[in-house]
Amino acid sequence: MRIAIWGAGKMGQAHGDAYRKMDGRVEIKYVIESDREKAQAFARDFGCIAMESITGLEKGGIDAIDICLPTYLHREAITQALKLCGAIFCEKPVCLDREEYQCLKAVAKDGQGFVMVGQVLRFWNGYVKAKELLDEGAVGKPRMIHCFRRQKMPGWSKGNWLMDSQRSGGLLMDLCIHDVDFLCWVLGRPRTAACEIVEKDGITLHGILTLSYEGCCASVVGSWGMPEGFHGGEMETVLEITGDQGMIVYQGGEVLELVKGDKKEQVGLPAEDGYEKELEYFVDCVENHSYPEHSDLFSVEGTMEVLWSADQAWRSKQVLPIGPEAAKH
Repeated sequence: MRIAIWGAGKMGQAHGDAYRKMDGRVEIKYVIESDREKAQAFARDFGCIAMESITGLEKGGIDAIDICLPTYLHREAITQALKLCGAIFCEKPVCLDREEYQCLKAVAKDGQGFVMVGQVLRFWNGYVKAKELLDEGAVGKPRMIHCFRRQKMPGWSKGNWLMDSQRSGGLLMDLCIHDVDFLCWVLGRPRTAACEIVEKDGITLHGILTLSYEGCCASVVGSWGMPEGFHGGEMETVLEITGDQGMIVYQGGEVLELVKGDKKEQVGLPAEDGYEKELEYFVDCVENHSYPEHSDLFSVEGTMEVLWSADQAWRSKQVLPIGPEAAKH
């Protein structure tokens, strides 16, 4: 399978490393990157051809395009990529606002290809197992879910675009999106959203999002304003699911805890990298000419609606319903 990676930054490098581990299944044929120095370094590392623009690609010359660009460039990149290739992977979030999303839906429906979105928790060992346990009824009906995702301020984005909410969507759209997507994946769309964000100098640093379901409440705590020494300088992730018959706790790594009554069970997890698993799924879909229904463009609509409603809830200081009607408040 021949692929072009569009963007040679941190995620482009990570994706390149993942493809390289797939036992020769994937040939990284091109890297598309406007920063000439980055492009040349990437090309040397992965033995591919560096291009400054996608306009140099010919239709039919590749089997897939993997988009690892800053969020504010996603809509235009996807639109261009679909004209050249039928299999597109795009890192999350797929776009920034409802208008962009509706445009992408129209383009995807009219085209002959597909767009897979990198909502990686759908492939992450502990989160996948937690969903399996919920589906099996291992802890009964979920009644309360807490998600934590906290880290020091990331400084790796070129031009610090990640800290610019107009270009990244801020804390909600870039960090909290992971746990919101997990909640939508396991429980569907919530009924309402409430949200509070703490800003400093226009940067969204800390946030708490509360979602209501029938018979269940959920919270998402996100921060990229933690001290340098917090959690050894690495991101902390925690998932706690309390049901009416037990509890699931996952804090990363290869062990999940199942609590029932006064007993605790350590559930072992496969030693897998979520990014590698999602890209393996993408490659499988391309090779088998199958559709990536597990994480396609249309499957993330509920997640995006929650995030847009949460943003409006924060700005209006109200508890809002999920969906376009939230934008009216």
